[in-house]
Amino acid sequence: MLSPDARGLYTNAVCPPPGYIFDQAIATTYSLDPAALLTLPTHLALAERPSSAPPDPIKLLESLRHLSDRFSVYVDHAGIKAPSTRNLLYGFLESMVIPVKAPRGGVFHPKIWALRFIEPDLDAPPLIRLLVLSRNITFDRSWDIALQLEGRPGLRYIAANRPLGELIQALPAMSAQPVSESRRLHAEQLSEQIRKTDWELPEGYESVDFLVLGNSRRAWSPPRASRMAVISPFLTDNALSWLRNQTDKLVAVVSRPEALNDLKPAPEEEKWFTLDDAAETEDGEEADRRDTLGLHAKVYVLEKGARTKLYLGSANATSASLIERKNIEVLVELAGKTSRVGGIDTLLGESGLGSLLSEYVRPEEGIQEADVEELAALKALDSAKAVLAEVELKVVCKPDGDAWQLMLLASREFQLPGIARLAAWPITIAEDRAVDIMGITQCKAMELGRYATESLTGLIAFELAADVKNLKLRLVLNLPIEGLPENRDDAIFRLVLNNRDGFLRYLRLLLGEEGLPFGNEDRLFNGEGGKGGWSPRFSDEVPILEELVRTFSRNPEKLKDVRAVMDRLRKNPDTASIIPPDFVRVWTVFEDALREAGR
Repeated sequence: MLSPDARGLYTNAVCPPPGYIFDQAIATTYSLDPAALLTLPTHLALAERPSSAPPDPIKLLESLRHLSDRFSVYVDHAGIKAPSTRNLLYGFLESMVIPVKAPRGGVFHPKIWALRFIEPDLDAPPLIRLLVLSRNITFDRSWDIALQLEGRPGLRYIAANRPLGELIQALPAMSAQPVSESRRLHAEQLSEQIRKTDWELPEGYESVDFLVLGNSRRAWSPPRASRMAVISPFLTDNALSWLRNQTDKLVAVVSRPEALNDLKPAPEEEKWFTLDDAAETEDGEEADRRDTLGLHAKVYVLEKGARTKLYLGSANATSASLIERKNIEVLVELAGKTSRVGGIDTLLGESGLGSLLSEYVRPEEGIQEADVEELAALKALDSAKAVLAEVELKVVCKPDGDAWQLMLLASREFQLPGIARLAAWPITIAEDRAVDIMGITQCKAMELGRYATESLTGLIAFELAADVKNLKLRLVLNLPIEGLPENRDDAIFRLVLNNRDGFLRYLRLLLGEEGLPFGNEDRLFNGEGGKGGWSPRFSDEVPILEELVRTFSRNPEKLKDVRAVMDRLRKNPDTASIIPPDFVRVWTVFEDALREAGR
């Protein structure tokens, strides 16, 4: 069944298997931390194992360049978190992060990855990997659950895959902003291939089906069962009553103590459990405060006769998810013989979650009444967050001497009841440069500040402050941006490469080498980028001529990337200066050779 000892790392789950390379991917999430997302392209592109060392900005730059057109993340339009650190590379995430709205007015809540891997130089069907998760793309450390399936597309459609394929194809249409034609095409291609993929199932299971809630008016109810167990961090009384009606006996409910405290007492025949030391975690159905330890998995286990059905994914046992079906949710159904895959007793036993569970006991002193003022402030913050995400805001860049002025505009007036202050800042710079923009509610154009080219972005962080209790809430909106200078990406490129040392390091990465030391990550990640200088020691250690010759003989296509870098840097005298003159003379020989070879 579900063993707490069978653990994996998020980054490992998205890396290609041996012999394969990444081709394209689509991910969906309710909440997104840009800092967490920034670490994933490196693992996808370079298949590195996670390290405790700070991410290498040069490797991040190359992986973002390599993947940005083939990696799309669809996130709830109000679900992007304000990162705790600034980073100029966040600007490269603008096109990858696509804010979407649930068609029926709830939240966009699915957590899936669809990845396509290919074998270089082989004319073989791609390998499709599907991840169905309860985890968002954040640094949350809670107890979550994930299913990984792999298979290759065949010639025929598989009925069980249809709901999942339809959801992936529909993602661009749910976007709050226009989506490029290439990303629409990627969604269609992955949708088509997923509908034809025959999945390799986990041991003991005989079938797999996919359930998408909230994407249509089609209702779903779990099949009638003799016994049922529910794991869900968030619960409502009416959803539990609805589930009880689907089974002869609801055996167990595993949740967080705070969620169980808010419910009516359990019937005598039901057992309620919590994880030891369970703590609150964020999710789409409560105010988004922090990422902490605790329960976040969503699982439904059903038994009937000699068979077990396991449902897992994103759907909590709440009204919004299961009854009203306003939220977009994804569940996967796995079925097999109880004798082979286990059942509820296995789940709750010592080989399952039993060792981590404590039976829930309702507090004897009674449940403390919540502070009325605090509840009102939290409600005001959540309502203001929703309003801000719905208002049509946009960013405008205007030249201002050797820098740029960022302006924030609204299409109409709006109100934020209960909010005393609204501040904003681009996430590429430090939050201490946030400015008060409460005037935006009156449709006034608000100045966000004067910034260098490399700091310009449409990813804007907002902080809402309630007028009582000093409570605050932060979010990021990926806003349309007008007047973005064409050389913005070049400016980031120049700052990260930094000097000739960085140029040669990036060059060797393009040619296939990795793992070289790089200093001053903090300066680059803070958007400061020093001027630096030539490093003879580094140049002595890098046999760059040998690397170029090897690449030209084995994989000359890679030299096109070098050519693109040279062209980009040569466009500007400031960036051209980081190219070592000795390398320019060497590279001229290879440019001639490429032309002669017709490349």
